[in-house]
Amino acid sequence: MSTKLIALDLDGTTLNSTSQLSEKTRNVLRTASQRGHKIVITTGRPDNISTNFYDQLNLTTPMINFNGGLIHIPHQQWAHEQASTLPPATALALLALKKEFPIKVAIAEGKQFVLPDRPFHDLPFFTDMPAPKTLLNADSLRQAPISLSLFTDALTLPHLQEAVRQRFPHVTAQTWGAWSGDAAALEIVREATHKATALQYLLDYYQLQPADMLAFGDDDNDRDMLTLAGWGVAMQNARPAIKAVADDVTPLSNAEDGMADYLVRRLAL
Repeated sequence: MSTKLIALDLDGTTLNSTSQLSEKTRNVLRTASQRGHKIVITTGRPDNISTNFYDQLNLTTPMINFNGGLIHIPHQQWAHEQASTLPPATALALLALKKEFPIKVAIAEGKQFVLPDRPFHDLPFFTDMPAPKTLLNADSLRQAPISLSLFTDALTLPHLQEAVRQRFPHVTAQTWGAWSGDAAALEIVREATHKATALQYLLDYYQLQPADMLAFGDDDNDRDMLTLAGWGVAMQNARPAIKAVADDVTPLSNAEDGMADYLVRRLAL
């Protein structure tokens, strides 16, 4: 079989219900990699909470973080690394929305840095920071962030998102279904930052075509990469709207190693 670029979302797709890589998934992906396929983790997670999975799979391919905001190879300086960042002035202007909306925590992130505006704990996809050494403000923001996450309550979220859309035309403000209730998050990145644009960059790098790409996902932030891929696969546990745009749906969910099971059959591993 010809070389495939296999783009894998993490949460709800490659990771199981306890947010871990199962033994079967690890074995299947290692086998696929040994046979020459390019395994590319393509996640909304930042690098600091996804590199561990990259290492477990013994990958050497680039990894995509922040929904396309960072394309890099962990543990090294890759000559083709790309980061799509927010100008510090834009991040600080967004931070000023705290004067109008009940924003509980604001967190600026980039490659290997996390800068909150106050201590926090029990936030989805973030390691607790009960006593950060430095707080996010005009003096401390010395590095252009890739994303700015604003946490608020679920009722406020759509109004905050609309305010960002109207006042900041050069950013993309997105949220995920898993972030709800009192910990609803609005993640803000530079405009045109998507998984699909990052994957197209890697297809060009490997001299492959979209037809050579398999993509697996489950949530709204996976829609564009499933559409780009020659064969886009939605998980059994995916949102209905994502299943509707996919070329196929896995018979099994992420809790049942659905992605690994599908790859074994699709690639005759």
